[in-house]
Amino acid sequence: MSDMLSRYTFETYEIPDAERAAIKGKAKSFVRADSGWFFLFGRSGSGKTHICTAMCKAFIERGKDTYYMAWRDESRNLKSLINTDEIEKPLNRLKRVPVLYIDDFFKGSCNEADIRLAFEILNARYNDARLRTIISSEFGIRKILELDEALGSRIYERSKGYVIQAPDDNWRLRKEET
Repeated sequence: MSDMLSRYTFETYEIPDAERAAIKGKAKSFVRADSGWFFLFGRSGSGKTHICTAMCKAFIERGKDTYYMAWRDESRNLKSLINTDEIEKPLNRLKRVPVLYIDDFFKGSCNEADIRLAFEILNARYNDARLRTIISSEFGIRKILELDEALGSRIYERSKGYVIQAPDDNWRLRKEET
């Protein structure tokens, strides 16, 4: 994540419109708050990873132990360890780290094993209000509620005030000025 932390900062987050300015303001407010979760959803390329990584950098600069979880990679690894003793250490880290950023939550497909894993991690974090959780996803709260109401309602409750839909454009595909 070190490369991401140097590139994706609050300073480099471009704000060409009021919508992105509001997201940046909410992100900075979240970092200053003492508790809660941040849930940012929207299409690919809309700046979700950028602003969430900027928040992680701010937490790290404040001395908070912060962990980046790329959902697709890490969930696949954890599911492969599910019936072994090797799962406890990485799973407990995700459950207990003071700041956890889950990037691309449920990216691609989502099956029952994904839902069970997500519930185990997020329910543990839900039960300890001191733990900060940042989630970026292409799925909105309604879609997660459809997949699993207990999981979606926990995310929604802890993220109140910080459930944000990213702008509906792919920043990577914008035309460069010549």
